[in-house]
Amino acid sequence: MPKNWTLIMETSVPQATLLLACNTEVIARAEFTSERSQEVDLFTPLKEILALLPADQKLSAVVIGTGPSSYNGTRVGIAAGQAIAQTHGCGVAGLCSFEGVPDLIWAVGDARRGTFFIMDVGSGENGEPELLEHQDFVKQLSQCEGMKGTFEPVEKLKVEDESIEQVTPTAEGLLFSWLGRSEDEKIELMKIPAEAFYLRPPHITVSKKKSAMDKKP
Repeated sequence: MPKNWTLIMETSVPQATLLLACNTEVIARAEFTSERSQEVDLFTPLKEILALLPADQKLSAVVIGTGPSSYNGTRVGIAAGQAIAQTHGCGVAGLCSFEGVPDLIWAVGDARRGTFFIMDVGSGENGEPELLEHQDFVKQLSQCEGMKGTFEPVEKLKVEDESIEQVTPTAEGLLFSWLGRSEDEKIELMKIPAEAFYLRPPHITVSKKKSAMDKKP
């Protein structure tokens, strides 16, 4: 059986985890906690993990948790993963970080701007997040059966639903999700550029001032 080496990175949450796996076996694991300095804290454990890859071997894939969570942590993980993949000549796959939580059926959370989200992550369909006003959010939550998880403190959701748990994604969870896909699914995922998971399109403010390039001679 050929050896497929995979690097898995979940850096979108403060409790970051990294794994080096050979086929289905975890060879090495590292973790660190970082709120706002992932661009500094990531590289020592990442270097230690990669040092355990045999000198005559290369990675077959890099799998990255893409959020939705910390923008800085997610972007740092994606950038580092892409650079490593380029060095090893392998593909990069971005997975929603909620896939890194075992047995989770519904992902929920505060989407800011007065809205909340519900997303089906247990059906295997990778559904899009549904953004709802709080009243509709509470009503729809009552109809969701199965495990519900949020990356934030549950009290931020302002609901009386004891079935909601505060959860943390892990690289182990992402590895399990990755291994559960067919080879064709993995190939298709690696064709899609890894990007941070946005609950809504990024808000871009267009400057009202004209630049020197915009001025006519």
